[in-house]
Amino acid sequence: MTKLTIEDRLDLAELALRGFWLIDHGRAGEAAALFAEDANLTFGPGAPRPGTISGAAIAAAMAARQAEAHVTSRHVLSNTLISALGDGRAEVRSLLTLFRSPDADLSPVVRSVADVIDVCVQEGGVWKIADRSILPVFQPG
Repeated sequence: MTKLTIEDRLDLAELALRGFWLIDHGRAGEAAALFAEDANLTFGPGAPRPGTISGAAIAAAMAARQAEAHVTSRHVLSNTLISALGDGRAEVRSLLTLFRSPDADLSPVVRSVADVIDVCVQEGGVWKIADRSILPVFQPG
């Protein structure tokens, strides 16, 4: 296992946070650039639309989310652990608490609590998400 530098750890933590921040601030289309070209994005059982999207389909999904301007969300990440996997890969695990309101009501309701597992790779000296799994643990009752 290769050791990660402090700079790697900071870059990986920012990578995990940035995509959700972009989504929450109406800029989801920009989040696609954080993924490797052949990346996978998997929503596990219990997600509103479970399944895996890959490659260019991630950019299309992010553009569709950006078009949902009426939806307000806040993705809160915590309990982040960063580990080296070797071969220029690292894993970032976080707990996601999602607040989402599809209308002007803006009621602060937790819509999901999920584990997020990112496997990241370096492309051109920049960390990218090669595989993201969002695995719901709790859902609204």
